Amino acid sequence: MQVVSGGQSLWMYTLLFTSLQLWGRLSASTSSPPLPAPKLDIYLRSKSAVVLVCRAPEGHRGVHFMLYRTREKVDSQALQSAAEEVQFTVRVKEGDSVQLFCCLYKDQDGHYSVFSPYLQLEHTRDAVPTRSMPSFPPPVLSVNPSTGVLKRGEMLSFSCSVPLLNQFQSQSVINNKPVAFLLLRAAVQTGATSVIFQPQASQVSNPEPQPGVFTVGPVRGGEEGEYTCLYQITKKRGLVNSTVSNMVQITITDALPVPTLVVQQQTDVWHLFCTGSAAYPGAVFSLYMADIELPIATHRATLLDHQATFPLPVQDTPVAFYQCQYDVLLGGKWSSSERSLSLAVTRGIPPPSTTDLSGVDWPLVLGSFSAVVLFICSVALVLVVAHRKVKAAAEEKKKRQEAQFWAQVHAKDHVVDLTLRRTRFPSQEWASVDTTTETGSRSPLWNSLSTFTTPIPPIH
Repeated sequence: MQVVSGGQSLWMYTLLFTSLQLWGRLSASTSSPPLPAPKLDIYLRSKSAVVLVCRAPEGHRGVHFMLYRTREKVDSQALQSAAEEVQFTVRVKEGDSVQLFCCLYKDQDGHYSVFSPYLQLEHTRDAVPTRSMPSFPPPVLSVNPSTGVLKRGEMLSFSCSVPLLNQFQSQSVINNKPVAFLLLRAAVQTGATSVIFQPQASQVSNPEPQPGVFTVGPVRGGEEGEYTCLYQITKKRGLVNSTVSNMVQITITDALPVPTLVVQQQTDVWHLFCTGSAAYPGAVFSLYMADIELPIATHRATLLDHQATFPLPVQDTPVAFYQCQYDVLLGGKWSSSERSLSLAVTRGIPPPSTTDLSGVDWPLVLGSFSAVVLFICSVALVLVVAHRKVKAAAEEKKKRQEAQFWAQVHAKDHVVDLTLRRTRFPSQEWASVDTTTETGSRSPLWNSLSTFTTPIPPIH
């Protein structure tokens, strides 16, 4: 079996190829532009079968690959994770005529590619099996912290290593040493895949970077997603990628206030009370035994409550240590708080119900105190302003009354024209005039409440 470039009329191939392109576009599940066409090649051939490889263009990956013979779909492969290429096995009989094959792929967003160029196959009796390329084992990806859950500002460390599965694969890896490692990340919200390359050598901080080790961080929140890795080996036709590794999920949590756990008696029964932050009502609370990952009880608080009540479990040991934790749905993602401090409970002798200061929600107390202080200051300010306005109004009223009083007083004043005339008196009359003057001076000519209220008789 071999690939030929002639044998049929060019216009027939052009017509078939154009019709398949149009049919593929009409059958696509989305109206967005189609993806670029893949390439169909022969991977392995023998007298009775041929293995075809459908390879997507660089930078594109598919989750569903389909193989067509002319216009009939003969095989398809649906993948759990996106890949760049898949293989199809086609059985060929000795009497088969020339056959035309093509393929296409669909990505994670449901977008279809256009059909690949036709690959023409014909049967040959002396077909020599093609030596297949050695299969390289997929790498193993690990992360620190191992849980994949961390807070903002922390660091991530990935390690992509190549396992030695058997003698053949071990010899293959030794003879073909990986020249580069790639870390792939699929974002949570968009699903877009980004490539993180091996860090470059630095003479100061990292003179010889360890192969397959990637450091990410400090994380800011956009590093969440699914991580995989692969390695590349140099072959005659260029760099060859290995299959992808296992998937590692990375989750970044926001720092929620740590809950408190106390034991109290309620209706003659002892209970464990887990109190979270009042800013997150309606949370899901979980009760744990210390140093055990799985919870022993869960309870969802009401929409207006931030506390959960758990019955005191039956203890098998004299002393048991309990912790609690709560989860809140923030922005479509669940964020978990840290576990509370361990609470020791003795079997048969529960601790007395006391009010522990550690159970006080200090942010709520400080917020309430600040609100009260602000209210008192506002009331005092209003009282001071009102007092000043009342005092200013009283002073203004007093000034108006004084002005009105003096206006009335000045309205009663009379102006008297006192004209003094020079009069000669004989000496013998001076004594009588003097006597008259003294008598007149004793008369009430001046009134303290009025100015010249009594007219003064003219002097002759």
